[in-house]
Amino acid sequence: MTTRFVHTRRLSFGDTDAARIIYTPRVAHFAVEAIEAWFLERIDLSWLHTNQEFGFGTPVVRLEVDFVSMMRPPDILATEVALLRTGRSSLTFRLTGSIGARLCWRAQVVCVFASAEHGRSLAIPEAYRAAIARELALAAD
Repeated sequence: MTTRFVHTRRLSFGDTDAARIIYTPRVAHFAVEAIEAWFLERIDLSWLHTNQEFGFGTPVVRLEVDFVSMMRPPDILATEVALLRTGRSSLTFRLTGSIGARLCWRAQVVCVFASAEHGRSLAIPEAYRAAIARELALAAD
């Protein structure tokens, strides 16, 4: 891949609160949804498959969000996902959520490779290291 990963979704009525703007906790959902899509498209890792077949997952262990501007349906939200750094078992992502050229939110999210049974961290599996290295290089550009 030579371009940054962008996940898009149309904002819906069900995403809103009584003020008819996006319900604040939905932004965490949008971030996790975009990261799940990144894992599948960029490193060929399906959260469902790895949990069921291989007994590990990549749960979110840290999520930090800054809100910049409001969002309303039926706008199209574009969430850019960039891999900032890796550790022995962790991946740290920077995300930005925008509607057109308008920044709506930015987040930093940390996921950890972990045993589904015990919840303990696992070293990043060798099968994903080359794709992860490509994504790190892409985000550095």
